[in-house]
Amino acid sequence: MRGVYVIASSGDPNTGGGWNNQQLLKDCGIVPYLLHKNYGFRAVMVGMKVDDTYPYLEKVPGLELDFLPEDTLQARLDYLDEHAAAIDLLILYGAYPVYVPIAARYKKLRSDGKIYLATDMNIPWSDRIPHESPAYKNFLHSCDVIAASCRATQRFLSAKWSVPVDLIRNGWYNFFGVKFGDVQKENIILTVGRIGTDQKRNEDLLEAFAKVADDLPSWNVRLVGGVEESFKPYVEDFFANHPDLRSRITFTGLIEDKIQLMDEYKRAKIFCLTSRFEGAPNVAAEALFSGDYMITSIVDAASDLVDNGNCGRIFQIGNVDMLAKTFLAVCNDDKLIAAGGKHAAIYAREQFDANKIVARLNYLLYGGDGI
Repeated sequence: MRGVYVIASSGDPNTGGGWNNQQLLKDCGIVPYLLHKNYGFRAVMVGMKVDDTYPYLEKVPGLELDFLPEDTLQARLDYLDEHAAAIDLLILYGAYPVYVPIAARYKKLRSDGKIYLATDMNIPWSDRIPHESPAYKNFLHSCDVIAASCRATQRFLSAKWSVPVDLIRNGWYNFFGVKFGDVQKENIILTVGRIGTDQKRNEDLLEAFAKVADDLPSWNVRLVGGVEESFKPYVEDFFANHPDLRSRITFTGLIEDKIQLMDEYKRAKIFCLTSRFEGAPNVAAEALFSGDYMITSIVDAASDLVDNGNCGRIFQIGNVDMLAKTFLAVCNDDKLIAAGGKHAAIYAREQFDANKIVARLNYLLYGGDGI
């Protein structure tokens, strides 16, 4: 039985040097889990203990968590020294420079082992990486598969790094047995994420809708996710200026129940992403599976998310007027939304199905022989 180990980076501020409960059901957990479930790998996620409990472990039977004693590079190197014999495949998420010595130590201990680098980043972030340094170049060449999560990033990194970069999307796996088609679509524009962060630009969604709300009297907006404290004064000012929209714009707060969350996607006709930057967000795959028409800012994955216009439209980042005009055009075209939503669901099952994505990764690494 081959062993696949995913080592968390101490350089990622979003993970706290480890894996949280939510990440078990995202690509960093889905990939090792499906390598275990479908191809017989032993799957272990290594890092600091971030959450007190991990209730989602019951959704990924066979996936193991191994906690480090401290959040340091040395702790990770010590772990490799102790466990290298069992690690046939080392997965690294993010292109952090801290992975350079980790990959070097692993290859020294296991010259026959393989490394999968899932960059999962946006193009502007790549400028922070010292890709011209000899050490980083050696690191890239030591990786057996390097992946980007959208075509634009794939093309960019392939040219910039002068190494092969594969397209391996962030997929979606139906852990909760969600049934599609059992909820009636409504005139809802939905967004999901960390509401009010500088990255997400949720104010653009609100301002654009306010411009055209009178012309779209049957449409409502729902924002799903925890709301940043710094954003709450803006929201109050917005409603003070647009009191008539209090009943039409809903902040649900964080929805942890995944069935309830997917019902939000299934009810909505439109999913709107207004971010300043993104790689390939997981929420987009969830929206596409649910048959939502996609309206997105021109982030790296924009063309992929709308399938070149077959299931959505793109607007310029921060261009509220352009977004408002897009709402008007799309919301008043029932046939466009229906056809685009139908295409989105088919497209998602072709391109974002986690089982298909992991099957391709397994082929790239082992020619399809998982056991």
